[in-house]
Amino acid sequence: MKYSYKVLKSYLPFLESGKQVADDIIMHTAEVEEIHSKKKDFENIVYGKITKIEAHPDANALRVCMVDVWESEDVQIVCWWSNLEVNQWVAVAKIWASVLWHGQWEPVIMKKTSIRWVDSYGMICASEEIWLKTKFPAKDEKEILDLSSIKAKVWTNLAEVLNEDDEIIEIDNKWINHRPDMFSYVWIARELAVINWQKIWLEYEKNDFSKEKDLWIKNEIPEVVKRYIWLKVYWVSNIDSPDEVKQVVEASGNNSKWLLVDISNYSLYLYGQPTHCFDADKIIWNIVIRFAKNDEEFIALDGKTYKLSIEDIVIADSEKVLALGWVIGWALSAVSDTTKSVVIEWANFNPKTVRKTGRRHGIRTDSLNVFEKDIPTDLSIYWVSLIYRNLKNLFPDLKIEWFSDIYPKNQEVVKVPFDLNFINNLIWAKYNEKEALEILEKLWLKLDWKNLVVPFYRTDLHYKADIAEEVARINWLNNIETTIPRINLWAIIQDNIYKLKNDIRDYFVDRGFFDMYNYSFVNEELMKKVWWNTENLVPLKNSLSEDMTHMRWSLIPNLMLSLEKNIRQKQDLKLFEFEKVFKFDQNKVLENYNISWVITSERDMVYYDLQKVISDLFKKIWVDNYMFQTPKNYPTFVHKWRTASIVVRGQEIGFIWEIHPFIAKSFDISSRVWFFEIDADKLKNIIYNKVKAREVSQFQENNFDLSFVVPKDLVWKDIFVTIAKTDTKVIQKVELFDIYENEDKLPWKRSLSFKIFIQSLDETLSDETKNNLIKSIIERVARVWWVLR
Repeated sequence: MKYSYKVLKSYLPFLESGKQVADDIIMHTAEVEEIHSKKKDFENIVYGKITKIEAHPDANALRVCMVDVWESEDVQIVCWWSNLEVNQWVAVAKIWASVLWHGQWEPVIMKKTSIRWVDSYGMICASEEIWLKTKFPAKDEKEILDLSSIKAKVWTNLAEVLNEDDEIIEIDNKWINHRPDMFSYVWIARELAVINWQKIWLEYEKNDFSKEKDLWIKNEIPEVVKRYIWLKVYWVSNIDSPDEVKQVVEASGNNSKWLLVDISNYSLYLYGQPTHCFDADKIIWNIVIRFAKNDEEFIALDGKTYKLSIEDIVIADSEKVLALGWVIGWALSAVSDTTKSVVIEWANFNPKTVRKTGRRHGIRTDSLNVFEKDIPTDLSIYWVSLIYRNLKNLFPDLKIEWFSDIYPKNQEVVKVPFDLNFINNLIWAKYNEKEALEILEKLWLKLDWKNLVVPFYRTDLHYKADIAEEVARINWLNNIETTIPRINLWAIIQDNIYKLKNDIRDYFVDRGFFDMYNYSFVNEELMKKVWWNTENLVPLKNSLSEDMTHMRWSLIPNLMLSLEKNIRQKQDLKLFEFEKVFKFDQNKVLENYNISWVITSERDMVYYDLQKVISDLFKKIWVDNYMFQTPKNYPTFVHKWRTASIVVRGQEIGFIWEIHPFIAKSFDISSRVWFFEIDADKLKNIIYNKVKAREVSQFQENNFDLSFVVPKDLVWKDIFVTIAKTDTKVIQKVELFDIYENEDKLPWKRSLSFKIFIQSLDETLSDETKNNLIKSIIERVARVWWVLR
């Protein structure tokens, strides 16, 4: 939210600067994004007078002007404006001034220049070039800003001439989401008064409307519409707004239009209560508050037509929808320059319902931003009275035709126990009762016996801890003595998943992989690209956008998106991610960590590179007794004949796959795409195994190679086990080091080459022993019809 320092100072004369306001808010209440000094926008832009105008010697469209900007000192400026006159008062941008040049989004710095061989030392400005387009709209794009009607001293800074020397303080909304009372000038002023231990006099005007004629309004949904007020008045007109109204509206980043529009924004920003004005003559009566009908159409103030759902709150007359439950109004019932009678609306809706409506239709307004914070219901009647009083001051002949206030359930009075010991223990302070109550009374928290009565506008205070926080922050958190906490520090046993995450990242980054951090969300469009659907995915009840409707069940789809975005810059990409995925299990949402790795390559034998990567990884994290085998199931987006499952100790923990070429093309990837995905929660229980120490032989190790021709569908691990069990005392290690395939020479078969390492603890192995062992291995393998190559 943005706040004008000048408006705040009108309530709090003791304020000294915008910086003081920002410092107070930061140290006690919320974060301040920035302080924007409007005066800085007009640095080196001054009030000057044109003393002479001559034709440009080399351009018919240009004029050479002499401008008096300092005690009869004239400056030469070349310009092309159509409404130039001698003795005209104008805005002059001197050298080093920052202005908006035509067609440019970013400001440019003025420098001495030569235009068609004539020197120019600045610029005579149009309103749009110095951020004044709204305040001084030009009739023609060739018109300068004519300031002749304003009297000031030559060379005066333009900010001072136009009273544009305010400071705008922007408070970060996320720090005050729990404080609906902080979204307005009145409540920020109250907060600053408390922080500075000053008094503030705020009007709580409450008109008695009980004698006014009541209009019957039907509320079909009292469970979500907590309060609804309509006030119809006549003998008004859409005049230009007073300066104090414009100041509040414009400081909040909106353009001032005319009174009956601005008064709604004025109520929102000054009082924190959204209001809306309807042209009463455009309404057909029999007003009803209801849920929308499915696919009911609504033309909003932004000119768009929305199709509503049965979860949207609408205000309607007997023929049409007038407003979408405090999200946006109906275009055809809006006030205009001919409006003479208006209906002013105040309401209080269920914040969840309103927020979902805004999300559903992609609408974000300032009133919605306030409503979804759950503003107090008692607030409405005070601001009705104040708006009515303001209108009555501007239109003395104004009359009330009727007033209606639907209030099914009054706001409850909240009381919180006053426990001084709890406060002191929680914030580690030593307040006595008088000191604590003095602070709380500044916050309008009154002691009633042993309880504190919470003012109606502080809907965030419910517990004793909330009261302790109020005492601490108002008395300044820095005043709390810093102490070492008295806790027992025990040894921390870290879950394997965190050590695994660090080791995985070190391993892949060292090998040139990019560590990815993708969103945890997917949508239906992305699922279609990988030939999947969203039926079994975890849906989001209140998705952030159309691109984020479901939780991801795998890391692969988002990694494919990352490939698509980056493949143009680098052809051979290697990406990995170690993050959570989400799945349904008997209507429960389960989340676990997955490890995924994706590469692009033009080569054919990438699968064996992947096996090598995984084998080296398993060595690093001490995983043994693993193998790769043909999987029983596979997802739709993989190549059916290029898959393998990763099995450790008989448990399937992951897969190696090649993305189907059609899927790759849907992501604009022409290369082959390989990946693996491992369930890290399964892997974490079998890593970092203790290695049993064994005696080191003092005799020489020997090795030899054997190659076997086998059918392609046979698993190499079976041969591996057969070889290893031939003589467990002598055979120390067996490695598969080569796979040879050639359809011409070995149709439907392949050659597997093993390196066998042998060593004895008792003697140096002789050639005879080695040959006998080779013979035994061949015989054992031959029993199951595997042939030595």
